[in-house]
Amino acid sequence: MNFFELFFGYFSDGPGDPPSQYWDGLGKGAYEDWRHYAWMILVILLSVVGYQIAKRKPKAGKILVISLSSALFITRLVHQTFRGIAGVEVPWFGALPWHMCTVLTFVLPIVIVFDIKVLKQAVYVLSIMGGIITILVGDYFVDLFLPFSAMEGITAHTLLVVLPIMEIGLGNFRLEIKKYWHVLAGMLVFMGWATLANEVVFKGYDPNYMYLRHNGLPGNIGGDNYFLIYIGIFLLFSAAIYGLPIAYKKLFAKKNSVTPVHAEG
Repeated sequence: MNFFELFFGYFSDGPGDPPSQYWDGLGKGAYEDWRHYAWMILVILLSVVGYQIAKRKPKAGKILVISLSSALFITRLVHQTFRGIAGVEVPWFGALPWHMCTVLTFVLPIVIVFDIKVLKQAVYVLSIMGGIITILVGDYFVDLFLPFSAMEGITAHTLLVVLPIMEIGLGNFRLEIKKYWHVLAGMLVFMGWATLANEVVFKGYDPNYMYLRHNGLPGNIGGDNYFLIYIGIFLLFSAAIYGLPIAYKKLFAKKNSVTPVHAEG
């Protein structure tokens, strides 16, 4: 097979088996494969550069944000539709977005393009959070060869982090602690959607959307009490997303002898 076939093709292991993209199991995995570290560094660099472009060149930044958002939505829509038609997902409606990050790859571009302000606090914060968590987990590097599905996933989760940060640079969004309840409400909506899939839509298939039915933590951390760990991780990331920019502004203001910036809310 040539590179094009390996990169885009879907293959079945045998009669009746759903097709999947090529995998070789030759990667070193998360935190052992250099590509995982390279991805983490790249996301940081893209976030910083994207923010600076948006802030200093707003016209170019806006075009870039809209273009990337549209590309994210269209690519994910075409890919998921193909997976449903080709029988990759069993049942076929497994191609619909059920995981939080998958839903966000559709919702985030819509919120950005149509400037839906009421959804920004929840969607942007949860996009950043979901993207970062996926990046830290590094599921993509168990294989040496990365086919289209892996590269598309890596790109999509990168944009979940970078696009909201660019929106902050453009002045289209700001983190507001007083609106944190939007994030909590959004998370509950996503959990309800995943529970509907787990308990009703895919009953009998034993799915684990948003890892609500079974422990999805590495090494089964937390055992049967894994949900408490989920809550702790959620609160930790919330504190980081809202707290770090405030801490940075206060430090920057102090260095420049400017009145410190106070947290909103």
